[in-house]
Amino acid sequence: KSYMSSNNILSEGFFDSLRKFAKKLKPNEKKDIKKSSKVKSALSSLNKSVGSMEKAFKDTYGVDVKLDKFKLSDFLK
Repeated sequence: KSYMSSNNILSEGFFDSLRKFAKKLKPNEKKDIKKSSKVKSALSSLNKSVGSMEKAFKDTYGVDVKLDKFKLSDFLK
């Protein structure tokens, strides 16, 4: 049995942990992250997964759901 809330899995702390990590970075490290092709690729993959989730809701439940896509600025300040 999972300890995670099945009602709101995104509130379980993954993105909070990522945000806390990003806040600890120095300004020049943030610039390096913004230029990183690995980070851009991972963000693209995350957004494709969001798109897949939207499609799954449409196919399974017939509900047209529009979820927000992520930007790098969502994680870096």
